[in-house]
Amino acid sequence: MKFIRAAGVIMTLLAMGTAAPLFAKNQIYTASIDKDGTIITQSPQWIKAVKLTAQPDYFSDYNVRFIPGTFEDKPRFCTVSVTDVSSNDHIFYGHAKLGSIPAINYVNVLTLKVGDNKPAGDSSMGFMLMCNE
Repeated sequence: MKFIRAAGVIMTLLAMGTAAPLFAKNQIYTASIDKDGTIITQSPQWIKAVKLTAQPDYFSDYNVRFIPGTFEDKPRFCTVSVTDVSSNDHIFYGHAKLGSIPAINYVNVLTLKVGDNKPAGDSSMGFMLMCNE
């Protein structure tokens, strides 16, 4: 019985040892970007620049450029969420989504107001972006 238990412990340790490098490579990248496209915080340093193109009464497009070499391949997963609480319209109607499939050097983020029955005006909003390898 001790032999079986010892073998089980050894197998578990070996499995953990081979899986650890896989988990170590799966880096998570986060950034907080304000409505003007200014990077407020990022961890680690992975965003080179953000270019904002606002379409009045429609949507705002943020082209988020990654620092070259950050990703060996395009990110496997990215998600975005509005963090702008500067007005009730942004809180109730603000929406952010990816405007493209993440590429190796950039991703597009769209912010817009949905569900309101009046013209959107400027739909630029702050957001949180997260990607992983």
